[in-house]
Amino acid sequence: TDDRFALKGLKQTRAIFDVRLAELDKLLFNLGLIKETYEGISNQKVKPTLIVSLRGPAVKLFTRDQATPELRELLADLKKKGVRVEICSVATRVFKVDNAQLLPDLFLVGNVLTSQIAWQNKGYALVTLN
Repeated sequence: TDDRFALKGLKQTRAIFDVRLAELDKLLFNLGLIKETYEGISNQKVKPTLIVSLRGPAVKLFTRDQATPELRELLADLKKKGVRVEICSVATRVFKVDNAQLLPDLFLVGNVLTSQIAWQNKGYALVTLN
C-alpha cells in the first residue's frame, strides 16, 4: 500500500506534531510513529519537514536521568533525519524540570503553543498525538 493519492502533486510536506504524553510506552510508540511517517513520506519521493512539539508532563521524560536508552535512540534517529524536537520552557517550569538536565538533542523554546501558532502560520499542518 502507498499514499500516492494523498501525496499527488506534492514535492514536500510540513507538519508539527503536538505531543504531551506522560506515559513512556505511549510516548515511545508515537515517536516511533513520527519516525515511520517521515520514512513513509520520504520513500514516496516527497520531502518531509517535521517538527515535534513537546509539552505537558511529557517533558519530565526528557532529562538526562529520566530518559531511557530507547527514547535517546529514537531522538537521535529523528535528529539524523532532520526532525526538529522542541520542548516547552513553560512546561519545564510547571513540572519542575531543570532545563540544564534536558537532553542535548532538544530545542528549548519559550512556549510551544506560540511555536505551534507560528509554524502553522508558516504552512505546517498540526498533528496532535495524545
